[in-house]
Amino acid sequence: MNNYVEVKITDQDVARAKTLARARDAKKEKFGAGRHGNLSKSSEQSHTDGLYGEIAIAKYLGIELDAEIYDDHGDAGYDFIIGDLKADVKTAVSGAAYMNPWLKVPAQYKKDQKKIDNCDIFIACYYNSRKSLAYIQGWVTKETLMNREKERIPLNKGGFGPWNYMVKKEEFKNIQDLALTHTK
Repeated sequence: MNNYVEVKITDQDVARAKTLARARDAKKEKFGAGRHGNLSKSSEQSHTDGLYGEIAIAKYLGIELDAEIYDDHGDAGYDFIIGDLKADVKTAVSGAAYMNPWLKVPAQYKKDQKKIDNCDIFIACYYNSRKSLAYIQGWVTKETLMNREKERIPLNKGGFGPWNYMVKKEEFKNIQDLALTHTK
């Protein structure tokens, strides 16, 4: 049995995610496109998918979604400050991520490590578009993440994806515990 928190993603949330994703993605002309997970998706769709998790966290904890678009750089590597913890939200959309989730944090490039260095915790979410639900699956500390060996996932078409730090669901902390101990 899981202890996921379910958050309804409304049509208004979807519209907001798509609008914000389009604005975030517009910076690819200057910085290049970032795509995670399913590499056949557009970078804009990757932004949209990630925003569903961010929206779920904002709604669940009653905090503001970071809608700022930076003209001359990417974000600082975290999505929220929860209490005094800088939190990065990672959202999966593959159906397998519901039953057997893992938290996957990019570790391929120096910029990836800089983003990790700026975070205290990482929150795992799963978005089910058919049900319009985001599931907050749990969270881990940076220390837990950094105690992992970097891994590469084999690709269906052969070869391997980029390097990532990965933590399995058995090691996730319960999101309700974070809400109790770190919100103001």
